[in-house]
Amino acid sequence: MKKHLLILICLSVLFITCKKESIFLSDKGTLPIIKITLEEKYLWSPDSGIYLLDDCFEKWEFPAIIEYSENEKTIFNDSIGLRIKGEASRGKSMKSFGVYWREKYGKKKLEYQVFPNTITSDFKRLFLRNSGNDFGKTHIKDASISMIYKDYANVEFQEYKPCVLYLNNEYWGIYNIREMMTPHHFDYHFNVNNNEVDLLERSELVPEIDNGSNEQWLDIINFIQNNDLSDNDNYNILYDMIDIDSYIDYIIIQTYICNTDWPINNVKWWRERTSVDYTKWRWIVFDTDRAFEKNNIGQVWLGDLYGNYYNENKKEGFYVFNNLINNSEFKIKFLERYLFFINTVFDKKRVENIILNNKERIKIEYSNHQIKWNTLDNNQWSESIDEMIEFNNKRNDIMKEIIKNLQDENN
Repeated sequence: MKKHLLILICLSVLFITCKKESIFLSDKGTLPIIKITLEEKYLWSPDSGIYLLDDCFEKWEFPAIIEYSENEKTIFNDSIGLRIKGEASRGKSMKSFGVYWREKYGKKKLEYQVFPNTITSDFKRLFLRNSGNDFGKTHIKDASISMIYKDYANVEFQEYKPCVLYLNNEYWGIYNIREMMTPHHFDYHFNVNNNEVDLLERSELVPEIDNGSNEQWLDIINFIQNNDLSDNDNYNILYDMIDIDSYIDYIIIQTYICNTDWPINNVKWWRERTSVDYTKWRWIVFDTDRAFEKNNIGQVWLGDLYGNYYNENKKEGFYVFNNLINNSEFKIKFLERYLFFINTVFDKKRVENIILNNKERIKIEYSNHQIKWNTLDNNQWSESIDEMIEFNNKRNDIMKEIIKNLQDENN
């Protein structure tokens, strides 16, 4: 009895906290609008309300309606399934949502070009993200980092568009519309058979299976364990199984941005078993909310090549890399590519422009978002964004010196 009473009290507090300001707020018309409608019990029921059970990772999904509009024009209005998404971030007051199109709700997929910079116009699902661990801070970090590398890197990433969300007609703040990394993503982007996609995550040595099988990958690990990659014949065998260019770009991005929530965490890689072009393993960059941190500007970890690990428990996240750097051809290629990223991809002015442009996209709406969720005030918000720019300006100099010195040592 006491347990149920406590749950009801917590429910009441959370319900009031989330809703107390929203009835007075209305968007300022500068961003696309998403309205999600579903029965209140699916959100707030004490035993199964998806908005309440922060520590429950059951894939509970409830029917809802989504309406999307731009410039006061409704683009689509569909029946969908709705889930709470995220890991640590699901404990935030503003939660992320997964939106699922399924035949049982009415439509198998959404057919609309959500993101103007991609040709993809088919989606089985979308991610309405609360900015993850960046919630209450810049609200643009992960999206900005994606935009910095996406036009240059041989990795997969999630497209981005900011929007305003209304939940059961209540203002719910600024959300980041992102792609969701599932087998359907590769189907729509690469025209491969999503039923033949192997999608792995977390540890290179003991990968978890998101989809498909890890058998071929474990064969690769076995090969590395039993063969010296300094031998070019062995290196070339591995080269035929792994997209080395993708792996190099992936390591460069994660180490330059100093993503301390990586490796082991937030690691995904994929291949399609039967295609001609995509049977090699390729890498995905996502969830970089704990990167570009001012306090970590001087922290560098390039596996056994340079620096120190963020956490000893994450050392195995560099297992493949630490074996590849035994090969001189790979090491030269890696360092040359790294210097290209420093000089071009992470160019100081270029990065600053991308970050400030993303700030500008949500600047007018931010005051409403701040009131709703009691996040940083406008001055603090601007300062937190400036710290991202400061990080890159200083990081660029630090990494350039390190990489040039490593090149000199290996010539």
